[in-house]
Amino acid sequence: MSLSLSPPASTPAAGGAPSAAPLVEIEGLQKLFPLTRTATEYFQGRSRRSIHAVDGVSMTIRAGETVGLIGESGSGKTTLGWLIARLHSPSAGTFRFEGRDVGNLEGTPLRHWRRNVQVVFQDPVGSLDPRLKVWQIVGEPLRAQEQMDRQVGQSGGRLSREELRARVRDALPTVGLPPDCLDQYPHEFSGGGRQRLSLARAFSVHPKLVVLDEPTSALDVAVQAQILNRLVELQRERQVAYLLITHNVAAVRYVADRVVVMYLGQIVEVGSVHGVLEKPIHPYTKALLAAVPVADAGRRRTRFRIGGDVPSLVDPPPGCRFAPRCPFVVDRCRVEDPPLREIPGAAGQLVACHRAEDVRDIPPASLLSTAGGPPPAGTPTAPVPPA
Repeated sequence: MSLSLSPPASTPAAGGAPSAAPLVEIEGLQKLFPLTRTATEYFQGRSRRSIHAVDGVSMTIRAGETVGLIGESGSGKTTLGWLIARLHSPSAGTFRFEGRDVGNLEGTPLRHWRRNVQVVFQDPVGSLDPRLKVWQIVGEPLRAQEQMDRQVGQSGGRLSREELRARVRDALPTVGLPPDCLDQYPHEFSGGGRQRLSLARAFSVHPKLVVLDEPTSALDVAVQAQILNRLVELQRERQVAYLLITHNVAAVRYVADRVVVMYLGQIVEVGSVHGVLEKPIHPYTKALLAAVPVADAGRRRTRFRIGGDVPSLVDPPPGCRFAPRCPFVVDRCRVEDPPLREIPGAAGQLVACHRAEDVRDIPPASLLSTAGGPPPAGTPTAPVPPA
């Protein structure tokens, strides 16, 4: 089901014109999760294997920009978001925030830096402490950062209970919550109310980047539209940047300035919303868009038709990781890792595919077929790769 949203006509993108200066720069970022060795592997002296959750990712986020991060479950989207929020420490690569290397921050410097990047989690029920009241939930990061300011000599005062409640009371209307709900508990709110409470907590310390991890997936369509509209308004007021992690292509189309597509820990396509969602080049991006449900009675008997086995992220094989499932695969794809490169004629669109020039004009509809029959009439078919 798609959202019915109408972005204001005053700006070309939901967040306005983003600054050209990069807020976040990551290069070759990698996150490995080591596996426990079995007794046999231990006594045989085998090295410990790891899950390559994020493997060599490079990207930028500009101030005031919204970047949509899409991909299948298990593609590494959330892990990448947590790396950017420094909830995980990177295994390799560099992570610069406003030109400063923050990938190796620890202790007090890391806690003081955290006010710059906040996270809105997917599950508003699990991310809110049911034992705390609204003023305590929203005020907790305020008090924590105030303590950090005192430690580094940037603030001399201590927030009193009354001052903290007053600041929370002023913050609640910015996310659409009434200011008189300070003493309520999370269970007294609806799903949309709890997510607004999560937004209030994230924005309370005035971050420069907010990682939105599936912020609307647990909400119905009407509430999704309300939350997205509120996010757009907050971005315009505060010029905050967003990293929107989602499966909802309609939300990305409405909110984002650029789109990043991930598959098995790697970026396969980057570009503007119009370029990636209207004219996808990478076969995986085409497959994602072909699988999006469309309210069309003519496609009632149409289904997504791409198969193959998903490679393991433990010791991943060489070559393109989408090769076992790609309908356009050739021998080169199985042995050579494709670089992320700009395609001639697609300005600003980066694609990691050896056959990008050959398959760029093939529509996502070519990856559909009628139940038990050929592709829909009039749909161009994919060319057979050379032997």
